[in-house]
Amino acid sequence: MVLRERIQTDATAEQVWAVLADPGSMVRWNPHCESCEAGESTMRVGLRFKATMRFGHGPERQLDCQVIECEPQRLLTLRFSGEVLPDPAEYVEETYLLQSVEGGTKVLHEVDFSHSGLPWFLKAVLKVIDLVGHKGGQSPLEGLKELAEESGK
Repeated sequence: MVLRERIQTDATAEQVWAVLADPGSMVRWNPHCESCEAGESTMRVGLRFKATMRFGHGPERQLDCQVIECEPQRLLTLRFSGEVLPDPAEYVEETYLLQSVEGGTKVLHEVDFSHSGLPWFLKAVLKVIDLVGHKGGQSPLEGLKELAEESGK
């Protein structure tokens, strides 16, 4: 199951990438991220780092993150595993695809639960929430847009 969301921002692809490509800035734009521990300040294929996430009103969860794809100003794919997904074969992939358009950038965000090991009923609940659009608070894409636009002022 893949959830998709898109947003358009007035920021350039360079401005969006500057925010997206810094692991340490994730706490500033992703409302689920409580902390991020990366030894480097720029995403690159193979980079591994730790992120503490909280989804909804649930507990904080420590996740292992790995950069799977990284094409500056165009594509970033992160693989999350760890505490929530204890089986090494289970993971969630999150992809951000940037497309320059007149007046700004379109950002496509995909979260792929295909390898997560989540039970079918939980995947169904996530899909319904995604389709209905009921979300609590700001989405990661809205946070990314806001921070990228602020950086351009």
